[in-house]
Amino acid sequence: MQVVANYEIRSECSVVADDLRLQVRHPQGLYRALIKNIPRSDYSTPFLLALHLYFDAPDLEEAQEIAEARLADCLNMLAFVSGSAFSRHRIRQIVDCTPDSGMRDIRFWGDAIDNEDPQPFLDERTTKAIERLSEFQIPPAIRRAMRWYRLGINATVPGDQFQYFWFALEILAEFQKGEEKVPSNCPHCNSPLFCESCNTHPVHKRYQKQAIQALLTTVDKECDDAMFKSLDKMRNGLMHGKTVKEIEGDEPEGQKHIVDILGNLVWKALVYQFPHEWFDGSISMGMPSTYVHRRLHGIAHIQTIVPKDAEGNLDLSFSGTKMEMVTNGPPQSALPSLMVMTDDQFARLTKLRYEKGDHQEMCRRILERVKGKKDGRVGCIVLATDLARIKKAVDGGETGNWQNLFREIISGGNT
Repeated sequence: MQVVANYEIRSECSVVADDLRLQVRHPQGLYRALIKNIPRSDYSTPFLLALHLYFDAPDLEEAQEIAEARLADCLNMLAFVSGSAFSRHRIRQIVDCTPDSGMRDIRFWGDAIDNEDPQPFLDERTTKAIERLSEFQIPPAIRRAMRWYRLGINATVPGDQFQYFWFALEILAEFQKGEEKVPSNCPHCNSPLFCESCNTHPVHKRYQKQAIQALLTTVDKECDDAMFKSLDKMRNGLMHGKTVKEIEGDEPEGQKHIVDILGNLVWKALVYQFPHEWFDGSISMGMPSTYVHRRLHGIAHIQTIVPKDAEGNLDLSFSGTKMEMVTNGPPQSALPSLMVMTDDQFARLTKLRYEKGDHQEMCRRILERVKGKKDGRVGCIVLATDLARIKKAVDGGETGNWQNLFREIISGGNT
């Protein structure tokens, strides 16, 4: 079937006229791309290009994966020819554009939450840890490795993350390897090679790969030959043009991502460079549960008639049709709090959930976050933004059913 994918692209350059639409036809017929500016009225939003990508796919399910590959080819060529940055911002729809179709099948992506809430983690322990670690005169090589570690955390593409972490690892291994000489090993059994003429085992300074493995074994005893082999296979594959998915294949359910394994090892290798006696429990540091960036998208499959423009291409503006993801609360930056109330107060709060007013959603969020019930008391988690609103109303002397209820709860010292 013929399909068209509607993308929005971040770009450093634009089409020379807003009413001009450029067309790229792949010589082998892999895709046809239509490129047009998306004019903006202010600087609060990034500049985006609309890119409509026409190609063939077996069905809409497989179309997304094919579209991503075709898009990468197109963006690579745009960047190569123009010398400017192009990156995927989001996908809006994939539409069946088979000729003479009436009702068309459409995969419709909801507007994602562009800026998610942060993880409330920073406190005085963080600043004290920075001050303590800064007492160490960090060698330039370690500073460079820390920079690559930071860039690996920041990167959003797993393949880029792996390579940045590996750069950090190579720097650390080179810094650590010293003057010790080791024998070369047999590529089959891994035993030290022996020279019959010299009647000895020839030795040499550690090769880069040997230095890396020695460092990893030192900082993490669980990093065995099998784990290092997987890491080395990923590194070699990426350097020879393969993708993470091609090298790793389908991940078994529950298996830790290779990027998370490497990121964790690099973090341990960096910690190892500081005086070991400092890490007696007095320094508080954090390690993420995953380094891989993931985003949640809402997708709907709909059928509708899609009009064509004057040139016979599908009009993908879909004016009047909108799908979006809705958050279950306002933006948060601080930690939530525990609010304890009596069963009677909880029952009154339940009634307030259905009382008309702008407090309904706030009451609903509190009711949905019950932490526990015991001895006639109920503990609820209150989002920081909601608690700030409640305290502002109570401290400001506002009156009303919900204000009076929370004034009663807070006066009991239950937050």
